[in-house]
Amino acid sequence: MVILYSSFFFMYSIYAIVNPFLQVMLRNKGYSYEIVGVLLSLFEIAGIAGPLLVARHVDKRGNMKAVVLFCTVIACMGMTVLMLSTSLLITIVGLSLLAFFLRSLMPLLDSYANNLFNGDSQKYTLIRSFGTVGFVFFSLLFAATKQPDLSSNLSIGTFALAISGIFILVVLGWKREPKQRGASIQIETPQAGHWFDRAFVVGIFIIALNRISMSSVSSFFSLYLVEELKINAISLLNALAAGSEFGAMIIAGILIQRKKVLPVHMFIASGVAMMLRLILYAMVPSITGVLAGQLLHSIGYGFFHPAAIFFVARRVRRSHRTLGMSIYISLGTGLPAVLGSSLGGLIVESFGYRTLFLSYSFFALASALLCFVFYRTMTTSPLEEV
Repeated sequence: MVILYSSFFFMYSIYAIVNPFLQVMLRNKGYSYEIVGVLLSLFEIAGIAGPLLVARHVDKRGNMKAVVLFCTVIACMGMTVLMLSTSLLITIVGLSLLAFFLRSLMPLLDSYANNLFNGDSQKYTLIRSFGTVGFVFFSLLFAATKQPDLSSNLSIGTFALAISGIFILVVLGWKREPKQRGASIQIETPQAGHWFDRAFVVGIFIIALNRISMSSVSSFFSLYLVEELKINAISLLNALAAGSEFGAMIIAGILIQRKKVLPVHMFIASGVAMMLRLILYAMVPSITGVLAGQLLHSIGYGFFHPAAIFFVARRVRRSHRTLGMSIYISLGTGLPAVLGSSLGGLIVESFGYRTLFLSYSFFALASALLCFVFYRTMTTSPLEEV
């Protein structure tokens, strides 16, 4: 169990480098906002294809441990190419390798943990929360040591490679992927011939709208801090947001597992929180607005992610669970990020950050409203009871 906790800890520690500093690395190369937006979109496109293709391989053939190791090694190669690139073409190659294989790790670990705990949301969120601990720990460490050097892509990349190396050592200690247990009960429905149900399709669309709003934060928040507010504490503020999600995620897992709330209720709360967060960035462009917005991450993501994982586990059959998790990562979060990053770069270039955050708040509002519109669909009996 210690190995599984450590796996989530170090995998999300890699994201403590990649998520906030990737956009900085691209700007360090002298690319304009528009080019940065396009490159981040290409990153997301590769991040869509990777999880889907890798998931089908794992669902059919297994070998989860070997696939995780392979993906991590190739992602490290992508980061190496990216930090040493001297041309746009080489940058695209590095970004594509990094996205394709790094983004595949998240659904693989989520599927592994859900199979191990037989879909138990409370146990999953406890394990997943250690990913948050890893993200926060390294974010605070970077803030305290003023590392990596934001002006040096070599410095940023080296830290990412070092943490990835530790993650590889941890994964080497994995046991075999857990087999199906008898506690997972299939629910026969009129759609019993399918590996997913109608609520899964509707839910992914609702998730996608929510994540389009989030793309304005994931793609441009670091630049907003540095260039608009003249604040260089990127790691510290990201640690604040991630830290706020820790307790919220555990609470969400307990409430969902005990059937006090349904995933759709968490989606509504997340949509409203995301809308308020973006409005704060736009209307209160100061450290006060940023701090308040970062704390809303607790609901915007801390409630959202456990609900999405539990939702997928119930709405797809276990035989296709890795694919279901990958669709959530790829089409529910990756594709929206592509659209959000592409459009976001144009908006910032032409109208500035305020317009970006205000316009994207409408996507968050739309996701919450659609939960009410399709409430009956979202609360129908699942394919699998967990």
